[in-house]
Amino acid sequence: MEKVKTPRGAISDFVLKIVSVVVAVIIWFALSVTQYATINKTITNIPVDFTMSGTTAESKGLSALGYKDITVDVEIQGMNYEIGSYTANDLIASVNLDDVSREGVYDLDIDVRSTHSADRLTVVSVSPQTVEVEFQHISSSKFPVNVSAPNVSAADGFALKETTPSEEEIEVEGADVELDKIARVSAEYSGTLSLSDDTSVPADKLVFYDAYDSVLDSSKYTVSNKRIDISFVVYKKVTATLDAQFANIPPGFDMDSLPYSLSQDSIQLITPQLDRLPYETISLSPISFYEISRGRIFNNDISSLLSKDEINQSGVSQVEVSFDLSDYETKTFTLSSKKISLKNVPAGKTAVIDAEKLTDVTIIGPKDVISKLKTSDLTAEADLSDISAAGSVSHEVMVYSTKYNNIWNIGSHETVITVSDSANAAID
Repeated sequence: MEKVKTPRGAISDFVLKIVSVVVAVIIWFALSVTQYATINKTITNIPVDFTMSGTTAESKGLSALGYKDITVDVEIQGMNYEIGSYTANDLIASVNLDDVSREGVYDLDIDVRSTHSADRLTVVSVSPQTVEVEFQHISSSKFPVNVSAPNVSAADGFALKETTPSEEEIEVEGADVELDKIARVSAEYSGTLSLSDDTSVPADKLVFYDAYDSVLDSSKYTVSNKRIDISFVVYKKVTATLDAQFANIPPGFDMDSLPYSLSQDSIQLITPQLDRLPYETISLSPISFYEISRGRIFNNDISSLLSKDEINQSGVSQVEVSFDLSDYETKTFTLSSKKISLKNVPAGKTAVIDAEKLTDVTIIGPKDVISKLKTSDLTAEADLSDISAAGSVSHEVMVYSTKYNNIWNIGSHETVITVSDSANAAID
């Protein structure tokens, strides 16, 4: 085969190109060294590095307060061939902490150097030249959190019972001198709410106050938990009418004739039961007719009438039930056992009263009635519906009048009654 040869002209062109490039670089370098040997160059927006690692300030436990990242503009001077292509990435700006050894505010120099250690340059100017930094010992303390929500209220018919923060106390970090200024920390909510149910909202902000209730600069503090929720507990308002109750009421007694009164007709209360009606009735402890006499007053502790979660809002702790018996008199009788009727005797049994008499039966009523009241006007009755077994038992006897429906017996009376099986009674 015939050998292919590279044209000599092509080799010559390639060599010529290489030589041209080398000559151009030599010319540029020569011009840089001779005609433009030294130049000034301004580079802007160089980030400033702030670090305390390895400094005296760090070894003494100091911390910088409120420092914010900044940039500087720098004018440098040097050989054109070295700094001519410099950008912000070729320079390092840092805060000089050599003089920081104790607490205080320092005006610190900003140092600038090249990232290329072999390059020779001079820093002509730095703008800004210094930065002001405060150094303090940093510690932390816990403070109780209170709540401020001035525009939150309960809707009509409800009461705002409690307003509490999700955190009872919060840890605050800051300079010792700044922590000493804090008297209280407030979780504040500025929104407007009208509540008819329990609600929770996030606080808008945490505010630090001194002992004079002046607001402190929050930028000087760091908190462990920046989110605080505020819980509002709502109770229902209830107006409760108080109703007197009675026991051992004589059969046929005219309750409208009983001259009693309550020191408190109703009370205001709040309850967590939000579905409660706004108006209701509360019954007082029953009063036995056996205990009603002249000058007798019955007290009811209001707290005993409410459930443990309900709160009395009336400002009174007791309600009295009193009786106007100024126009009443008493009369005492002795009743023969024959006047005592036995009611509801158990089936298949017989009952016999052992005593012959029922003595010291005191009846009270209006004067005009008592003055003409006779033994024959009285009825005595023992209800045996609570007895099922044979035997002797002391049993209550109620004394009343079917003729007068506005008198009653003071004190209870009992008599011994013997109950027997009907078959035994027949054998006897």
